[in-house]
Amino acid sequence: YDPWSGGPPPGSDTDLGAKCGPKLNKIDPWDQAPKPKDETKVDVAQIEPAQKDKVEIKDFGGVASSGFKVTYNPSRIKNHEEYRALFEANKMFDSVAEGLNRTVRLPKTVEINTVTCNTINAFYDPRTRRIIVCYELLDYFVGMFKPTAKNEDELGNAVMGATMFGFFHEVGHGLIDQLDLPAVGREEDSVDQLATLILIAGGEKGVAQALAGAYWFQLQSKSNNKTPFWDEHAFDQQRFYNIVCLIFGSDPKKYGDFVNKGTLPMERAMRCPDEYTKIKKAWEKLLQPHLTNGAALNMNYTPSVPTKEAPKGNEDPFDDQDKPVPTPAGEEISCEAVAIKAAELIGAEAEERARKMSREEIAELKQKLETELPAALEKILAECAKSNWSQQSRKCVLDAKSLAQAAKCN
Repeated sequence: YDPWSGGPPPGSDTDLGAKCGPKLNKIDPWDQAPKPKDETKVDVAQIEPAQKDKVEIKDFGGVASSGFKVTYNPSRIKNHEEYRALFEANKMFDSVAEGLNRTVRLPKTVEINTVTCNTINAFYDPRTRRIIVCYELLDYFVGMFKPTAKNEDELGNAVMGATMFGFFHEVGHGLIDQLDLPAVGREEDSVDQLATLILIAGGEKGVAQALAGAYWFQLQSKSNNKTPFWDEHAFDQQRFYNIVCLIFGSDPKKYGDFVNKGTLPMERAMRCPDEYTKIKKAWEKLLQPHLTNGAALNMNYTPSVPTKEAPKGNEDPFDDQDKPVPTPAGEEISCEAVAIKAAELIGAEAEERARKMSREEIAELKQKLETELPAALEKILAECAKSNWSQQSRKCVLDAKSLAQAAKCN
């Protein structure tokens, strides 16, 4: 029984599909990709490491960087370079990283890395703190969805949606590891729940990606080609229904067609609103100490500020930086004021370096600031509060004219 025998579910992100679908439709995924039936698992140690950043933002004083950062490794395989170009052009994982960095405070840096792996997989490696998305997984998705997609938009949405669901599943593994969270039941079920909740919080586009992920697993369960990703994330019919149930439970009226069209059995659907509420509350409780704003779970993988294009001519690429508000004499200096000053110093240092950069390098640096700076500032806030930085040290930071001076403020 295939509830979506006519193709991927409706309501997809047509903007993304329109951007990616035509290029994906021209790709023959089996030209150079591993064949699932012939494939064996690859040791993560054999996979190429994340490419070193050409442009980095500097740390603030002695506070080590943390949070999610993104690297798209180049590849010698033509198909994989096409995927990398699509990821970079659409800022697929950059916007995700920025949203997560604004929401969750991590103790260390976690690398999001797309790379040629010689295996069809996506996984989180706790040893290197790396979420790896293999380009071969997209080869596999293109081959899987092409026969069922009715048009290029549908193909683009299905491939990218399934990729993002698989990615958020690995984010769940990473958060459980980095934040030392207990799994809510079986870990594979737990990370499905967290991935689905994050995508639901992202609105209709996120829900479409969660549904594309579920649809992928529906097709995979009927296929004789079991990939290493399948072996490591055995997906049964029950997990499919768990994902659909969470989406339905988040808004039964909006997703009523799940029941009307037979995707979700009525007897299961009746329990879904309560399941959604209980699971969401359980994750909120687990994540509460690690949320940057202490608010309820409302993770959004879209950037809060649209990424700007590279500046033209002598335009100042960093003229939108927030300026710190001076602290009146005699008042205590807050950790927030220190963090704002840190942002100014990091931005000023980046601006100075940008004067010697190409437009492409400036655009890359700008993207890195937007992606990684929220996590850096949250780490400064946490360190300041945890170690109770003295008023003398805080004033020293506010008086500093450069990162180098601030680094000497103890």
